[in-house]
Amino acid sequence: MGEDLRTTATGFGEATGRHALRDIPPVGELRMEPAGQLPMQRTLVRPYVLTRGRTQSRRHLAIEAMVSTRTGSHWNGARLSGEFRSVRTLCHHPRSVAEVAARLSVPLGVARVLLDDMAEQGLITIHDNRVNTDGRPAVALMERVLHGLRRL
Repeated sequence: MGEDLRTTATGFGEATGRHALRDIPPVGELRMEPAGQLPMQRTLVRPYVLTRGRTQSRRHLAIEAMVSTRTGSHWNGARLSGEFRSVRTLCHHPRSVAEVAARLSVPLGVARVLLDDMAEQGLITIHDNRVNTDGRPAVALMERVLHGLRRL
C-alpha cells in the first residue's frame, strides 16, 4: 500500500526521494530568440514608486471624473516622468479617471494619486462632474464614460 501512495503522489512510478525530479518529463521546449528578435518588454515599476509611497490622493477623484490636459506655459520646462508624459498625451481630449488608469495599466488608486499630483502642478484640469437635480450624473457624462469603456 505504501508503494501505491508513492507512485500516485509523484506520478512517475519508482522515482522517489532526491532523484525524483530527474525523471520528470519536460513541460515544453526552451527556445532562445536571436537578440534582435526579442519581444518588447515593459519595465515593471512598483506602484509605490510611481506614487512616492502614497496610497491615497489628497482630494477625492471619482472614477467617472473627467480629466484633460491644460495648455499653456505649465508644461514648459517641467520635468516629467514617463507617466506624466503619457497622461499629457492621453488627456488632450477629456477622459475619465478610470480610462486613464486602464490605458496606463496601473491600479485605480495609483492613477488617482498621479492625477492629483498633476492637478496640483497645474498640468491637468479635473472637470466638475455635473449632476442632475436628483443627484445622478448627467446623461452626457455617462455616455462619454460608456463610450470610453467600450473603446478599451
